[in-house]
Amino acid sequence: MSWFHKKTLAVLGIGAGLAIILGASLGVAVAKHSNTVGGVCANGSPGCNIHYVGTIRPNPVSPSAFTQCLPTGDWVGIYIWDGPNQKWLHYFNTNPGNPGNYPSYLNEPSVGGISSIPGFSGVVLIMRPGAPNQTVTFLDANSETCN
Repeated sequence: MSWFHKKTLAVLGIGAGLAIILGASLGVAVAKHSNTVGGVCANGSPGCNIHYVGTIRPNPVSPSAFTQCLPTGDWVGIYIWDGPNQKWLHYFNTNPGNPGNYPSYLNEPSVGGISSIPGFSGVVLIMRPGAPNQTVTFLDANSETCN
């Protein structure tokens, strides 16, 4: 085997190795993710219920899918920042047993509600004050499940 062929194979091997490493790390970065959230402060008092829970994948996800793994009675709403329009958009928990008995019309786009979380959006979660601190999973794609 010539010097040129050996050099080419070495470069290809390094390139393949980098692709595997980068592919694996990207897979971890864009998979569903978990965060510890709750409504209890470190000193045990209720409060401390606002959490930045991360950025979703490049593709949009519905708010109901994103919050599917949260205990129904513990979360109040999620907020995302609409940069082009310079305003906060929201999605409130309107499931039976939600902590604020929020009506579903609050999630209508005409009043600032969101029907889809755009890709690469950072999401802020509001929990019920006093909700137990727990690690929960957030889904970054409509096809993901909690398990």
